[in-house]
Amino acid sequence: MNERTSRHQSGLFLATALATSGQKRIAMAIAAASLLLCLAAVPYARTPLAPMPAFIPSYEAALFLIDLITALFLFDQFARLRSPAMLALASGYLFDALIIVPHALSFPGAFAPTGLIDGGEQTTAWLYVFWHGGFPLFVLTYALLRRREARAPFELSRPRAVLAAAIAGVLLLTIALALLATAGHDRLPIVMRGGDYSLLVSKGISPAVWALTLVAMLSLWERRQRIVDLWLMLVMWIWLLDIALSAVIGSNRFDLGFYLGRVFGLIAGSFLLISLLAATAKLYGSAIDAAASAERRLAELPRLYRPATKPIGSAPADSFIHEQNVAHYRQLLESPSLDEAQRRSIEALLAEEMRKDMTSSNSPPDDGA
Repeated sequence: MNERTSRHQSGLFLATALATSGQKRIAMAIAAASLLLCLAAVPYARTPLAPMPAFIPSYEAALFLIDLITALFLFDQFARLRSPAMLALASGYLFDALIIVPHALSFPGAFAPTGLIDGGEQTTAWLYVFWHGGFPLFVLTYALLRRREARAPFELSRPRAVLAAAIAGVLLLTIALALLATAGHDRLPIVMRGGDYSLLVSKGISPAVWALTLVAMLSLWERRQRIVDLWLMLVMWIWLLDIALSAVIGSNRFDLGFYLGRVFGLIAGSFLLISLLAATAKLYGSAIDAAASAERRLAELPRLYRPATKPIGSAPADSFIHEQNVAHYRQLLESPSLDEAQRRSIEALLAEEMRKDMTSSNSPPDDGA
């Protein structure tokens, strides 16, 4: 197994570690509880509730921070693995965070009676469609790239440049979609009348977004499930319930489906971040234990190492390090690629080590017990 393959299969990375049976049981229990709650709410999804315009800024601010932090975690995993699949998933979470901003600013009553970036009556609804339809496309891209990497692992060269290009691309995509929903408002189909967005259902737009989310979720399934994929499947599952309650079964702003669907969305956005934080804490604890174990072994080295011949009065650990240095310098001198300056430097270091040998051999013996 080469270094590249081992990096993609290593359990040391959150993106490649396999999920345990206990994690799978927890995910199944959460999925079942969410489904039961959704089914219990279906008969009441269109029940009107009191309008709370401040709900949207609060909910979307929390979701923005969750998605942004998750994206940073995933970009860090990409920087370590150089995996195109991880870059696609991180970009998806960044897109999810950025598209929330124009959606919140356009929502009627949140910051202004008609929104701060009022393109028209359809603006907020179409931004919702772009938001909930765009993220599953990123997840689907991630799943396809991940399967390709499983067959033949490969890495992107120049990761910093690729990372910068991906962030810039997501930013430009978000701006383009926001302009389409505002400046290009009149070119989009009508999906909103007042607070009623049932046209999203009758024109098949919400069902299409729901179906796309289902496809993205199913594409993540594998027999040997990774931790990231397991919790991402749960994210997509609850995302399905969010869309069903707020955009398929529900049909008006501020009805029960509207509120409950967004609560589901906030919960869904949290799962992957929580799993990443838990896995990071676990890996950090393992690293601390490994470092402590290494320190104990190093402390035991003078007792365990007993060279057959050692200069009288010298410490065993110092003698061991000296021998390793001499062997290392001699090995370096055998390299044909050294230039004259490098060879002189290494010969000087070797001579210094050999002088230590002569000094130790000429030193008087230790009379101590």
